[in-house]
Amino acid sequence: MKPLHHLKPGEQAYIVDMQNNRICEKLFEHGVFPGDLVLMKQNCEESNSLVIVVNNKTFNLYKPAAETIITNVVSFEVSLN
Repeated sequence: MKPLHHLKPGEQAYIVDMQNNRICEKLFEHGVFPGDLVLMKQNCEESNSLVIVVNNKTFNLYKPAAETIITNVVSFEVSLN
């Protein structure tokens, strides 16, 4: 498990916990809940923000807010044998 802001572009993870009540309420209002799958689109060092996609909606979050969202990274291997 790792905080949302540690995901790399293209990486996917499930939201496990939201530790900031204010951020949690805002995401709930937009239909984002623990258990939802997150896709990291951009992790911008210069602007201290990131762009994620959850439930086909795009969000821009500042890294201090993203630090409070804990995720479990999706890792899988495909074998066609």
